[in-house]
Amino acid sequence: MPDKTRRRFLTVAATGAAAAIAGCSGGSTDGDAAATDTRADGESDSEESSSDGTDDSGGTDNADETESGEMSGETLRLASGSEITSMDPVVKGNGGINQWAETLMRYDNGKLPPTTNLAADYEISDDGTTYRFELKEGVTFHDGSELTASDIVYCWERLAQSPKTQNNDDMLGGTFTVAHEKDKSANDPETAELSDYVPGSLAVRAPETHVFEFDVEAPFHAGLAQIASESAFVVYPENTVGDIEREGVETDGEYGYQEAFGTGNGGPKVAGTGPFQIETWSKGSKLVMTRHDDYHGTDPNVERIESVILSDEDAVYKRALNDNVDVFSVPSTKFDPASRSGMEEIGAGREVGRYTLENGTEVNTAEVGDIGVDTVLFNCDKVPKPVRQAFALVLNQDDIAANLYPDQEPAYSMVPPSIYPSSLGDFNSPSAAYEAHTAEGAMAQTPWGSDGYIWGRGESRIQEARQKVEDAGFDGEEYTFTIAKDPVSSAVGSRVQQKAQALGITVNVERADYGTLISKGVFEKQLDFYTLGDSAEWPESDNLLRFYHPNVSIDQASQWGERTEDGEWATEYMETAADAWQNNYVPNRGPGKENQRKRDMAYLATIETNWQVVQQIPLAIRVNRTYWTDDLDYTPPGVMGDKTYIDVQIDRS
Repeated sequence: MPDKTRRRFLTVAATGAAAAIAGCSGGSTDGDAAATDTRADGESDSEESSSDGTDDSGGTDNADETESGEMSGETLRLASGSEITSMDPVVKGNGGINQWAETLMRYDNGKLPPTTNLAADYEISDDGTTYRFELKEGVTFHDGSELTASDIVYCWERLAQSPKTQNNDDMLGGTFTVAHEKDKSANDPETAELSDYVPGSLAVRAPETHVFEFDVEAPFHAGLAQIASESAFVVYPENTVGDIEREGVETDGEYGYQEAFGTGNGGPKVAGTGPFQIETWSKGSKLVMTRHDDYHGTDPNVERIESVILSDEDAVYKRALNDNVDVFSVPSTKFDPASRSGMEEIGAGREVGRYTLENGTEVNTAEVGDIGVDTVLFNCDKVPKPVRQAFALVLNQDDIAANLYPDQEPAYSMVPPSIYPSSLGDFNSPSAAYEAHTAEGAMAQTPWGSDGYIWGRGESRIQEARQKVEDAGFDGEEYTFTIAKDPVSSAVGSRVQQKAQALGITVNVERADYGTLISKGVFEKQLDFYTLGDSAEWPESDNLLRFYHPNVSIDQASQWGERTEDGEWATEYMETAADAWQNNYVPNRGPGKENQRKRDMAYLATIETNWQVVQQIPLAIRVNRTYWTDDLDYTPPGVMGDKTYIDVQIDRS
């Protein structure tokens, strides 16, 4: 191995080893993500932790120079195979946000637990309902203004009520719920929806210039993790735009919406506190960010980040083959497991090694088991249950995960093994609980969950599926399957189309970017069924299951959950899932072993009910694979992802 290559690789390996010795990776023995260790005893200790000022290698946060003692001043070359839809933090699909904006808490290079970021310290009341953050003083936005608690009040209020928001469930929904008021008369007088939020009622305040406080409706076991992981909670200057109502507060806005978050009038002009600031954004072309010289943390090594926006992942890969990109991905159609070598675990759920590209070039690679699952999600109002069940019968997850992704593990639940509910049995890991429940029905909470996943493992049951469709009286149905613009989704689309033909069903495949899948699928409810991957923002099942009990799914995502004229749930499945969530989850969202057991009961009931009614079909457990050239000293992020390129060093000599 050339000296330069060896130095780059050993830097990564040594960094991970130090993190493991320091205890960051915990004691996982079966290759699960480090997330499992936060709840090995039924509790998470993340709420008790705060930053210790160390970086990913276990040293102090001052490694901002190259070996010669000078910043590299180089340009980091990136490329994306998907479009950036907006720079607005409250909109899904925002671009480069981990580089230019920050939250109160963070995951240090993707590692658990969350640590302080814009906050210098925090305190949670004994009853778990009030959070108090003391902010770092002297933190400046990219426009030169100083961060104050009023900026956070504005940003959180905007997340709750802006007409543009697609993330208000993260603070107004039924998990992490900031105290607020809803006006039921705004929509349906029988129920309170997210859109019924009363502007200005959010229980957030700035009692001092550098003190931010908020109240939650009930204690929540992962409040700090939610703030750390969700980009919607990033902070930008108060009154950046004037699209919210605040009594007694000026809200006209410094900029128009497109000027702040789009490309209008020289935009985007939104300012963050991150290590990099937006220089230019050309939609469909390029995003350029430059080093923020007054950054409050470790000075970034690189001067500039240029992210070219291309048509798809194949175009990104071609750029990598020509040595025109520094950090990239390899499309599933090009990935060859045999091209990996020297893979070794370095802690925090990561493996690193070498990978040989098809042109013979050797690069570095890292794999981390994402705490998420890729799925096919149905609009249950548009695709009847017998048809959904037929698709579940014919899709062979083992084949799809091994060959279409490829080389990933099949999924038989919306929740991946690393964070599976495990407190109700004697299991040595969440992964063992996952296998026992999905394969044998261990810990079953419903009559229909006692056999585990019922649609088959490692097989495609075409005859049974065809009979189910015929018995239901369907013949010649036609649906549109909307897929993401990546090679895996294209392969899944072809496989679904092929299997549907064997059932006498016509499936038309359309491609869309991620923002369109979210807006038209989840919010506008226009799509029949579509591909959607989901990764947990905190390491527990509720983050992935919160949209699939009928109290919520009736209005979002799957549209599952009808009521009778007298207001009762229309089926036993709906009633069981709704009751399990309402009785076992809602009152038990706080920390503690008994609360964990109750929540796990709700999680399992929700999973089992989805097996029966097929709101969605789990396909594969997500894996993040990253590749980078030997020009970089680069440490891959842990299981929580969201890499900030602050510690990257470049040497093109």
